[in-house]
Amino acid sequence: MTDSAVRSRTRAPREVRRAQILDAALHCFSASGFHAASMDDLARTSRLSKGSLYWHFESKEEVFLALTDRFLEEYFADWEALDDGRRPLFEVIAAGGELAVRRATEEPGMLRAWVEFLAHPAARERYAQAYRRSRAQLMPLLERAMERGELKKQPAGAVSSLLIGATEGILLQASVDPTYDPLADWPGVVSVLRGGLIAS
Repeated sequence: MTDSAVRSRTRAPREVRRAQILDAALHCFSASGFHAASMDDLARTSRLSKGSLYWHFESKEEVFLALTDRFLEEYFADWEALDDGRRPLFEVIAAGGELAVRRATEEPGMLRAWVEFLAHPAARERYAQAYRRSRAQLMPLLERAMERGELKKQPAGAVSSLLIGATEGILLQASVDPTYDPLADWPGVVSVLRGGLIAS
């Protein structure tokens, strides 16, 4: 057996356990909120001992940060796959926003925990990095669309912030208003953006 195969086998159980804990955490945060959920709840829901839980994560905050990292990495991987080089670039951008709204809608635990956890310095830095990464992904798309004549000439940085703000804004409404459906509203948001951005 090769060294890499041995390393893969020794790493796999730890990765499986961490995924098990993160899945349990998402359930607990969704049901109770981040602050109300306890490490006891996470251990019980994951069906692991507290000792095993603390071997993988030192605190509830560390669990949440790992859950945030997983959520963001999955989102950005899916986002990057949207631009196949053939789709109209505004369509790619609109699909990226819908992806963010859909993910948050399908995983309300992350949405609820996001709102509760914004005051935590480490989480705030995670989100700051995510916003910077989002702008860095959007700006080249916008600039290419403007060069092709698909979009009006506008400052790409400002437009990227506008698009992120529109997405975050409807998610924030969904986080405090259980009757609001951001996914149902997203096509209307895109229509408004299209009217202001698409070159005639």
